[in-house]
Amino acid sequence: MSAILTKDSAVMTAAAELNRYLERMGVSIKTELKTDPALPGDGLRITVEDGTVRLLGGNGRGVLYACYRLLELLGCRFYAEDTEVIPTPTPDEVAAVLPEGLDLTEVSPFEFRDLYWTCTYRPDFAVKRRINAGLAGGGSHRRDISPEWGGCIGYAGPHFVHTFERLVPAQEFFESHPEYFSMIDGERTAKHLYSQLCLSNPEVLAIVIERVKGWLRENPLAEIVSVSQNDSFVIQSYCTCPACAAVDAEEGSPAGSLIRFVNAVAEAIEPEFPKVAIDTLAYQYSTVPPKLTRPRHNVMVRMCTGGCSSHAIDECDRNGGTRQWIEGWEKICDRLYIWDYTTDFAQYLNPFPNLPTHQRNAKFFASHNVKGVFEQGNYTGGKSGEFGELRSFILTEVLWDPDRTPDTVGFMEAYYGAGAPFVQKYLDYIHEKVKDLHFNLVISAANLWNPLIPDGDIPMLDALWADAYTAALAGGTTAGGFGIPAELAARHVERSALCHRWFKLDGKRGEFADESAFEGLMNAFYADCKRLEVTRLNEGADVPWVEVE
Repeated sequence: MSAILTKDSAVMTAAAELNRYLERMGVSIKTELKTDPALPGDGLRITVEDGTVRLLGGNGRGVLYACYRLLELLGCRFYAEDTEVIPTPTPDEVAAVLPEGLDLTEVSPFEFRDLYWTCTYRPDFAVKRRINAGLAGGGSHRRDISPEWGGCIGYAGPHFVHTFERLVPAQEFFESHPEYFSMIDGERTAKHLYSQLCLSNPEVLAIVIERVKGWLRENPLAEIVSVSQNDSFVIQSYCTCPACAAVDAEEGSPAGSLIRFVNAVAEAIEPEFPKVAIDTLAYQYSTVPPKLTRPRHNVMVRMCTGGCSSHAIDECDRNGGTRQWIEGWEKICDRLYIWDYTTDFAQYLNPFPNLPTHQRNAKFFASHNVKGVFEQGNYTGGKSGEFGELRSFILTEVLWDPDRTPDTVGFMEAYYGAGAPFVQKYLDYIHEKVKDLHFNLVISAANLWNPLIPDGDIPMLDALWADAYTAALAGGTTAGGFGIPAELAARHVERSALCHRWFKLDGKRGEFADESAFEGLMNAFYADCKRLEVTRLNEGADVPWVEVE
């Protein structure tokens, strides 16, 4: 390898990573790595000139991406944190994919790409999947990508969403200043998950501006800070005092008072923080764009999706509202982001058959000038007992390039080994069940899903998972001639099979229909969850503790 042409720490990491993988592959090529300001953002470029492979990135992170893209051209695959494919190509095969004159440039249409899935939290794997955001959820719900690994787009402050209650805490202000909070039905309230701030109050604005500046001074590398509405159990949690109501009436939406308020914050911080953007939500009551006020150039609006889970945004009438709101925000917002939901928050283990929607949705976002996408999934701990790894692979592929169809066959063969064909039959079955149905599984219970599977099909599905496990454990290689250890493939099958077992447990179907055996089978299920490192039932509850002998 030639000398590195920069001291950028991420480029040094890229060089080390490239050497490490090339040595494992038995490949020797002459390479040069450097940043290229002509490339936008963290875009990459790979060229072959005079026998030298040049790896360029718009920044250090882009150089890392270029190295991993080169390895992918040579046959490497980075499917999951514990599943990589490292081939040993011949010199002729290397020459075929790296011909003289090659010039490949890739730049994602999305400047911000994030997955809130625990199976993507490890920084080195996140970089391989071209995730470029750092989660600010606190505790174990975060991803820190250090400068050595290319850094990330980070948030200032204690959280990256629902920050009204952190900017103006009710416990600090409500008793002395109830006028700072929502007026609902003529009364001021700061009830948690039922209220917001009074956005027409100038004192609230002053407090928020100073706290935002404080967060940014404490986090000088942050590029974004969230000034966003609280989460709520009810839609009408916004302030309806006469001043706020007048603004919203004029704007034709409660988003009117919100955007005017956020614009004022953005204008106030810009002189000191010219490169920072304010992030706010179009969520619940604020999804309809205002008629008059445009978000400032340093304001990002993050539109939250919703509607039919089984179909893409642009192919289903049930998603008409989401489609219309995105189109509306696109017209007035220079930096439109998306908050997308990709799991069942009520039951993480519930089958969630919407894998084909991800690429089509990504194409829709890109075609409507969306600049960033946040995919929320099982973020609260442990591993996925459904298909989180497969879903994360698909999502990261399409967020980098919505037009490149993800190689799900390759993923299945690598991840499930010889069990892949049987797991694929299960996936085909559950997706066929919902192809003509319209329902939202994001916050559903399994009883919406249970009736779709007749009793007569349960033994067939049981057999698919049993055959998948047996085949995976028996070993063998994938179609490409390489595989993962049989024990690991079998463990992957077991973990994904938990969603089928959960479906039966929740609906008292199959073997769980026997009341005399139910408690024992349930405890065995929870013990298997623990053994397979699946720790969460839903967004708010752990898997119940049981002793494992």
